[in-house]
Amino acid sequence: MKKDEIQTFSYRISQANKTQLIVIMYDMAIQYVSDAIENNYETQAEKDEYESDVVQVKRVVDSLVTSLDMQYEVSVQLYNIYLVMQRYLVKAVAKKDKNTIMLLESVKKMLETMRKSFYELSKQDDSEPLMKNTQQVYAGFTYSNDGGSNEYSKGYENRGYKV
Repeated sequence: MKKDEIQTFSYRISQANKTQLIVIMYDMAIQYVSDAIENNYETQAEKDEYESDVVQVKRVVDSLVTSLDMQYEVSVQLYNIYLVMQRYLVKAVAKKDKNTIMLLESVKKMLETMRKSFYELSKQDDSEPLMKNTQQVYAGFTYSNDGGSNEYSKGYENRGYKV
C-alpha cells in the first residue's frame, strides 16, 4: 500500500463511526489482497512485499474476528467465513503459485461481498465518530493574481488533547 493510500485510510478512520470503521477495514484488506495478487514475485524484495501484504490482510481479518459479538447468530456465521479466509491466507504465505492466486482471489471476492453488506448497513448508522477531538480538515485551492493556484488546508488550531 502506498503512502498516500495509508494517509487516506488514516483520515477516514479518524472520522468514522462503528460501522464505517468495519467498511474501512474491508477496504484496507481488499487493497492489500489486490497488491499481493498483482505482485510479480520475481525478486526477493517483491517476495517480501507479497508476504507483507498477505500478513496485513490476515491482521485485518484477525481484527474483524475479535470485533465479533458471539451472542448473535450472524457473528457465528461471520466467524466461520473469517476462519476460511485465515486458512487461505496462511496457505498463501507458504508459497505463491496459481492455486495461491486463486485462494487470494477467493478471499478478495468474500471481502468485497461482505463489504457491500456492511456499506449498506453503514448508510443507516448516523452515530457520532468514534474518535473525539480529531482535526477537521478543510481543503481547497486559493488563487493568486497571476492565475496560479496554491493548495490550502485549514484546521490545525484545535489539534491536541482536551484537559
